[in-house]
Amino acid sequence: MKIAIFTKNWLGDVIFQIPAMRAIKKKFPGSELLVVCPKRCVEILQACPFVSEVIPFDDRARDKNLLAFFKLIWKLRSRRIGRFYLFHRSFSRAVIAWFSGSPVRIGYASKNRGFLLTQAIPEPEQKLHSVRYYLELVRRSGTAIDEEYQCEFYFTPQDRRRAERLIREVGFDPSRLVAINPGANWPPKRWPVDHFADLAYQLAEQFGVQVIVTGGPSDETLGNVIANKRKHPFIKNLCGQTTICELGALFSFCRLLISSDSGPLHIGAGVGTNVVAIFGPTDPKQTGPLGRGKNVVLHHIPEGERVPWYGENFPYGKWMEHISVEQVMNVIEKEGLLEKVGENGSIR
Repeated sequence: MKIAIFTKNWLGDVIFQIPAMRAIKKKFPGSELLVVCPKRCVEILQACPFVSEVIPFDDRARDKNLLAFFKLIWKLRSRRIGRFYLFHRSFSRAVIAWFSGSPVRIGYASKNRGFLLTQAIPEPEQKLHSVRYYLELVRRSGTAIDEEYQCEFYFTPQDRRRAERLIREVGFDPSRLVAINPGANWPPKRWPVDHFADLAYQLAEQFGVQVIVTGGPSDETLGNVIANKRKHPFIKNLCGQTTICELGALFSFCRLLISSDSGPLHIGAGVGTNVVAIFGPTDPKQTGPLGRGKNVVLHHIPEGERVPWYGENFPYGKWMEHISVEQVMNVIEKEGLLEKVGENGSIR
């Protein structure tokens, strides 16, 4: 049997959905999982060992037309889908699932689309972590799930070799790495770049680690600011120098990742790296790190505000800048995530 899944649009959301995909595969071990996702998420799902086929579809960009809509329907009909899970809440994707000919179509009963589904699951009444939110859809459709769950992220041996080569090329030791990830897809989620620059310097000086700045091509400017503020030999900017899966492989070498709420935060958690997450207007109860390593969250909510924050005219100056570099350094030491360098240069 072929089972199709519609994911949501963002990298972090897709990572949150992988445990639910695993649960489906466990329920139907002989099935083939076919996943429809935006092009930017194709790479991570191709590396996922229980996904058989990935179909790129992005109705916000290149596929924003009727021709692409009908091409996808034709492609899905040709696959003879036996079950369809809609992790995306949109009405149009429910229409596509209906036209695909799949006899079983499962999704949350949102956007007045329940009549297009064979199992329209009511939205959970309580607030859930996003990983649990998608697992709950699977559970309530009749699939048992494990009570212990976490983010998962996969990469290939080739990705790991490329990541190690990159580490060696900048003259760093793979056993001494700490990563900081300053970017986020929404500026209010970003901890101030000067805070990150000061943190990188203190990490290198006090813990004797080698700090890499990570992110995509759009984060290169942030990375240069952080790497060049103090010009420390143990701080290097690697933004834009990896694919998404190579970034996961890079994090697998790291002793620690410090990041704002972003896709790379969950990549790091998904490969088992210890993480310190710095949160502001988003809610860690819904999108906090959930990996095999230690998951530490620092969160500042201004008095009178709620998270997640919605609306216009974001109140800059009230949020993440109130989390200090000293607070981050203190929590790293308190949680035993790194060891300080002694006066003679040894780790104590």
